Amino acid sequence: YHGWYASERKIGGMYSISVKIYDSRPLSENYTDIDDTVNYEDIYSVVTSLMKNEYKLIEECCKALFDSLKALKTNAIWEVNLVKENPPIKHLGSTQFRIKG
Repeated sequence: YHGWYASERKIGGMYSISVKIYDSRPLSENYTDIDDTVNYEDIYSVVTSLMKNEYKLIEECCKALFDSLKALKTNAIWEVNLVKENPPIKHLGSTQFRIKG
């Protein structure tokens, strides 16, 4: 339920979200324990929780997702891409915003 216009926030919309995590550890290290990486259930929990909030701009929503996800593993590089499917603009199939850092 995001969007600049009240009608968008009332009827809701479809969104696609992709999350990428870049680790800067040496390739010689192993990834054998969940503590060595990020628990994907935590990522899912953050995304589903924040998407329940109302945002007027997808940029604002994407930044909130990025900030909360970055807190899960601060030394990793995170990339969050938020796509709003079928916005209420004639002949426009989607809009998107991406943050990486």
